[in-house]
Amino acid sequence: MKHIKQSPLLFEWHQHDCYELILTLGATGKRFIADDVHAFEDVDLALLLPGEPHTWDNKDQQAPVGDVVVVLWPKALFAVNINEFEALQTWLEGLEYGCVFSRESALKVKELLLEMGDANALKKLTLLSEVLSLLMRAQIEKEIPFNASSRHVTRVTTVLEVLNKDVTRFPSLSEAAVLANLSISTLKRVFKDSLGVSYSQYCEQLRLKRARHLLATTSLPISVVAQQCGFNSSAYFNQFYKKHENMTPSRFRMQFAWRKRVMGVKK
Repeated sequence: MKHIKQSPLLFEWHQHDCYELILTLGATGKRFIADDVHAFEDVDLALLLPGEPHTWDNKDQQAPVGDVVVVLWPKALFAVNINEFEALQTWLEGLEYGCVFSRESALKVKELLLEMGDANALKKLTLLSEVLSLLMRAQIEKEIPFNASSRHVTRVTTVLEVLNKDVTRFPSLSEAAVLANLSISTLKRVFKDSLGVSYSQYCEQLRLKRARHLLATTSLPISVVAQQCGFNSSAYFNQFYKKHENMTPSRFRMQFAWRKRVMGVKK
């Protein structure tokens, strides 16, 4: 466990072979987790899975951050014959991606994480299990669909896997309905109820996510980024990106120009 006080965030693209919780207080900027790029606010908490590359980019590179708390633990730490620990291990192993928690959840566990700094090894383990139990409940409650049939949601998982696998070519709505063995109207309803967006909006989100990652972490020409995100026209890609991000792809990339040597940017 590391507690860093009044120090600028280091923009360092890296990963660990273990789980990691990162709490940042008093900073704003952009958070990079694998190919996901999102803004973060002054209270930010993320759970990273083993092998997930990540970094945080402070909006003001020289400004000190109030606090950064980093907690790392081995993959099999909770793989013991204790009911409470077994539940945590099952939850962690079932995650496909890291989690970013709400401000409310972050504030709820903030003092517990800060308390770990002066605790002995046994107390650290107790505090960590308490933190993870709270976050597990928050994450599970957040993901429960309110109106969608669990049977239908399971079928949609097949569609989501196909969509996430290749953003350059998405199946049409009718093709996706066949994959899920659902009617088109049912598929549309399940997307809205369980994901909060339409099928086309979900596809747009995936392409936008991929574009942000490539623009920030590679030197690929904009035209190539467009192609790798499923756009045949660079002009349309620029129009699409500006609509969603309120800036052109080139303008977005300029924010990260000085950091390229730090990340070992790909050509």
